[in-house]
Amino acid sequence: MDRPVKKVLLLVSGITAEIYTYYLRGEKKQIEAIMLESAEFEQDKTGTPKLKKVDASYRTKMEDKAVILAVKRLVGKDGKEVVATVEFFDSLPDEDFNLLQQSLPSGQLKKK
Repeated sequence: MDRPVKKVLLLVSGITAEIYTYYLRGEKKQIEAIMLESAEFEQDKTGTPKLKKVDASYRTKMEDKAVILAVKRLVGKDGKEVVATVEFFDSLPDEDFNLLQQSLPSGQLKKK
């Protein structure tokens, strides 16, 4: 499926990001699944599910997945394409990553 994109210039690194203007349903399900998979439940005496523990890293995993799925293409100052990986995004200046996050299809991904 061909989707429209918007271009965002990351000011510090000079990288241009092409970002999809919306997520596909399956992509949103992938992002939300990270939160659900991070939770562990148990039943209390009445059989009601009770949250036992949550892997707190789910928030950053959701952010990473949201960016990976939203970015169609990255182009460096030299015109060469940059591979969109978690490691690449982790190496971006914070200002650039924040701008990228704010440009995601639904704005900054809501953290639940």
